Amino acid sequence: MTSQDSNLPFSQFVEFAVDPRHHAGLVTALNERFERITRTYPGFIRASVHVSEDRKRVLSHVLWRSKMDCEKALENAEQGEGDLWEMIRTHRATAMTFNAYEMVGETVAPR
Repeated sequence: MTSQDSNLPFSQFVEFAVDPRHHAGLVTALNERFERITRTYPGFIRASVHVSEDRKRVLSHVLWRSKMDCEKALENAEQGEGDLWEMIRTHRATAMTFNAYEMVGETVAPR
């Protein structure tokens, strides 16, 4: 697999820094956003939300069929479907880190 292959599975990660008192609201808001909006986009495979043990960081992960599917979803989201910035302000996230990765390997449990 090479980085020129636009049909590789593609992961989008966003890590939020948040006051531990506000992590639960952010987790709920992210899960609702994924359920209501994100999952409706073509190419969506799955989304998950993770919380650090100290509750100071929340990590969202969305897996897309391809980088192109991810980019199209981001374009649609920027056109007003669910204000991400309002959600961040509401739940008092103090920082966000965006990362994206192509999937190049996977190991799964035996069935």
